[in-house]
Amino acid sequence: MPNKGGPTKSTAELVREQIVAYERRGPFWGRLTQFLTALALLSGVVLSTGLASTVTSFYSGTGVIKSSPKEQSAVAMVKKCQRVGPVSVYGFGYWWRCGVTVRMSDGRTVSTTVGHSVVTPDDRGRPVEFREACFGKNNTECNYGRPTSLFWGLAVAVVVMVSRCLSLLLIIGAGFYLVRAVVGVPRYFAWLNRRRRRRSPASVPR
Repeated sequence: MPNKGGPTKSTAELVREQIVAYERRGPFWGRLTQFLTALALLSGVVLSTGLASTVTSFYSGTGVIKSSPKEQSAVAMVKKCQRVGPVSVYGFGYWWRCGVTVRMSDGRTVSTTVGHSVVTPDDRGRPVEFREACFGKNNTECNYGRPTSLFWGLAVAVVVMVSRCLSLLLIIGAGFYLVRAVVGVPRYFAWLNRRRRRRSPASVPR
């Protein structure tokens, strides 16, 4: 059945075009182009990670996305706060990182630090409704935050997963272009062709 969108290029034609473009620029500029492409992809990793961190920093919950572990009710008192930004582990922009004293409903008291503006200096001097959720072996890894719906926790988990997948793809792509920058595009495709011929069933002696 003919392709209504017009003829598509074969893999061999695409390879040939890339080799021609590389040779037209010359070894130096050809390799530099590959290196700059790899650098752009790595910059994409930093940018996508920063954007994902910024989005997830608007979430103020404990990270619970299902019925277990069960969140425990608590009350927090805000102590000293520190402003971080414009670029930090919380992404882009300015965020508050505050020390809090958290008193659980069972009487336990925990001193900890919460970031991404879960609480701010405006919350000092008054009790803040909080939640505790403990994960890991023997429930020793505890997170603290404000009451939020499971939906927002799930949305944040999806954003994190997508960001990690995108970062992995960009890193693989950057590695691909870095190899081409080191060995050159013609040698890279020649090496690929040799590997394909070795793996081809026709090359296996009978």
